[in-house]
Amino acid sequence: MQILNKTQMVAAVMLSAAILLASGCGGSSSSSDGDADNTVVSRGLITGFGSVYVNGIRFHTGGTRFSVDDDSGVESDLRVGMIVTVKGSVDDNGHNGQATHISYDNELKGPVSSITTDPNDPTIKTLVILGQSVEVNSNTTIDDDGGLTFDNIQLNDVLEVSGFVTESGLIATHIELQDDDLEIEIKGHIENLTANSFTIKDFPVSYDGTTELDDISALVEGLFVEVEGQLDGAGTTLIANKIEAEHEGLDDDMDEAEVEGAISNYNPADDTFKIQGQLVDATGAELYPSTLVLADGLIVEAEGHIVNGILLADEVEQKGKKIKVYANLSAVGTNTISFTFDSTDIVAQVNHQTELEDDINDTEIDLSQLSAGNFVEMEAFDDGSGIINAVEIERKNPNEIRIVAPLEGWDEIAETVTLLGVVFDLGAVSYENEADQNIAASVFYNSLGLGEFIKIKDTDSNGVFDKAELDD
Repeated sequence: MQILNKTQMVAAVMLSAAILLASGCGGSSSSSDGDADNTVVSRGLITGFGSVYVNGIRFHTGGTRFSVDDDSGVESDLRVGMIVTVKGSVDDNGHNGQATHISYDNELKGPVSSITTDPNDPTIKTLVILGQSVEVNSNTTIDDDGGLTFDNIQLNDVLEVSGFVTESGLIATHIELQDDDLEIEIKGHIENLTANSFTIKDFPVSYDGTTELDDISALVEGLFVEVEGQLDGAGTTLIANKIEAEHEGLDDDMDEAEVEGAISNYNPADDTFKIQGQLVDATGAELYPSTLVLADGLIVEAEGHIVNGILLADEVEQKGKKIKVYANLSAVGTNTISFTFDSTDIVAQVNHQTELEDDINDTEIDLSQLSAGNFVEMEAFDDGSGIINAVEIERKNPNEIRIVAPLEGWDEIAETVTLLGVVFDLGAVSYENEADQNIAASVFYNSLGLGEFIKIKDTDSNGVFDKAELDD
């Protein structure tokens, strides 16, 4: 696999959802930053509104056509966490775009037949729906209109699921409780086809002469379809009312395309894999971080162009939660920056892919222009070996000190947590849950788990951390 020598990534890819939300405004506005003349198709999860944010791009929605589950829809039908496909244009700097069409279609809708809580992490549940494994975790958004919460998911609840497709099922990014258990849906390739039945991902489907075929002249083995219908009395076979041909990937040919999801069907011999049904060729792609090892199940975003239905990737970026350190630099090296807390250094690697900006003067900078004492906001990934790779560094006016990082240890009696190799004293903090509500210290510590992200703040920048939050 080739590692290209590029000087920077597209800035919009690096922006976190929080930054995006902070810059949002009304969805009816039109793009004014640069010429929106680059045709693009983008599939990924919605991270915010006020316009629609997908894959780090703010898509303006004035005049946009919306499709929701194959019907005409409106922007208010959408929710954060839903996987959507956006067609439109993007300005030259990649920050803003104009959406001409945004479509949403759930991946699965059916009753929960099994619930298993991860014994090592109670924030992860594995559901079985129509024979498929569906992971629900702390990153899954849950529509609470029907009273559904992570804690009260019940057997036989009929859920609509949007999520990242894996070889075993789905990683749910959004779920909703359905009040109509007669509308069941499943997507996949037809297998084991007979005159009146087939399977999709090993789940039996029956059909007959009354079944509506949409955009299908005849059913054939391997055809990618969506089936709608009802379950039989035993709940083990889907009786099809309608079978519709679906386009599994993105458009057949597109100058600019991007797709976010879990890698599946990875072939290391030729660096090909699928993301959300789209075949990706990463032979010439730049990996971000450069130490990234491609594997099934890894959440990534691939960017490039589509030729003959194959996305020829220029970039493959690891997605997921980023480490964040907002603080004064203690040192700047040839290819590193350091922060020091309680005499312990947090060191991050800086390379040609790292974005460096001076927010004070609104300009791009290089590492040599940073110095000890500068206040910066750094976002980074841990490459899995303990090395922190900075993806974005912004020099800013001094602000509150903040650290968001995976938990490495804690001591409830001493009121300390270990993040990024540093033991932080939380004896003076107020504790908050994911909803920013005050909670008792005991509730906070009882909610912790190794590897979970938490956020600590020194709001006065006086060297004493005064807030600790469970990160959502």
